[in-house]
Amino acid sequence: MDKLKAIIKREYLTRVRSKGFIIGTILSPLFMTSLILAPVFLGRSAGPDKYQIVALDQSGDRRLFESLALALAPSKPGQPRYELLREEIDSQEELEARRQALSERVADKQLDGYLILPPDALRQEEIKFYAKNASSLSNRIRLEGAIKNAIQERRIAQEGLDAEQVRHLTRGVELTVVNERGESERGRVLLAFLLVMFIYITVLIYGVAVMRGVMEEKQSRIIEVLLASVKPFDLMLGKVIGIGLVGLTQYLVWVVSGVAISALSAGAAVAVAGFDMPKVSASLMIFFMVYYLLGYFLYAAFYAMIGAIVSNEDDGQQAQWPVSMTFAASLVVSTLAMENPNGVAVTILSLIPFFGPSLMFLRIAIGAAPAWQIAASIIILVVTIVAVTWVAAKIYRVGVLMYGKRPTLPELTRWLRYS
Repeated sequence: MDKLKAIIKREYLTRVRSKGFIIGTILSPLFMTSLILAPVFLGRSAGPDKYQIVALDQSGDRRLFESLALALAPSKPGQPRYELLREEIDSQEELEARRQALSERVADKQLDGYLILPPDALRQEEIKFYAKNASSLSNRIRLEGAIKNAIQERRIAQEGLDAEQVRHLTRGVELTVVNERGESERGRVLLAFLLVMFIYITVLIYGVAVMRGVMEEKQSRIIEVLLASVKPFDLMLGKVIGIGLVGLTQYLVWVVSGVAISALSAGAAVAVAGFDMPKVSASLMIFFMVYYLLGYFLYAAFYAMIGAIVSNEDDGQQAQWPVSMTFAASLVVSTLAMENPNGVAVTILSLIPFFGPSLMFLRIAIGAAPAWQIAASIIILVVTIVAVTWVAAKIYRVGVLMYGKRPTLPELTRWLRYS
């Protein structure tokens, strides 16, 4: 037991103290914070506080200009103001002269842009706007919406209808999907997918780290010295547990950072993708840790076995492909399962050990997995991990001392029979 603790301690401290771990663990929360706060700062600095625009009006309808000016009035705090100036144009020659003069002002940055309201503006399907910054998406969208609303309002008024009443009767309706607990499903599904991605990425990263750790010790012949004082099973188990604890430590840092980011984003009244992120319950985080550990130990045993079988990096890349693709397939199925998380096929697949860490956890996060299925999934995963670890230990104790050609399937079968 003391030797196993020493191996776990060595594997853990070696990686936690590395610059890569420290930088990656710190930069990830900072990156997530930047994704939340960057749109706020970019929105504040995306353009000037005031846009000066000239409307060359050939329509002769002053109410159209007034409707446009009203539609461009700021409706939210922090929105830029539009200073709209009207110039009535009587002829095509006057229009060309004013266009040339205004184009020079735009080029000299004395004016943000100008638009042309043609004589038949209410029948037009296109209004031209000449701007200093033609690539400004937010400016274009806001101006386009204002022109659309203003022209629609004048069209309605010309038909003798009340524009305000028509707008009230045709106002849009947003559909919000709510579950039986009264929670919005959009944020819950996004959170579930993000957590499944975390499980997938970290299990893959640290599983491959186990394989490379075994390969490095094998290639440097350190493994021969280690096996002189410790059993192969203890060495493999210590490596798997030690590297797993590294991932758990990283998760802990990220969880603490996530709580801080959530508080920060809530204080700044920031919404992600148009809706607020749901609260992360303690039970969900417990299941998150449980399925991370179960998924990690399952796949880490496979990766340790692969590291013991191969003798170089190229062979390792080829040998790990089936294991990596199996886990990747579980992620793909998880994304498809969002459509019907309670379907028969999804339910059966979530009970299969290789799909359970991602698929069953996704169903738990969405709230679609009953307690008996969760319990069955955990029991099946634990039994599978024990069986895979037993097989991996059998192959590991022989494979770590084998060099050269990669063993065939019959040779691996013989290794399992060795006492």
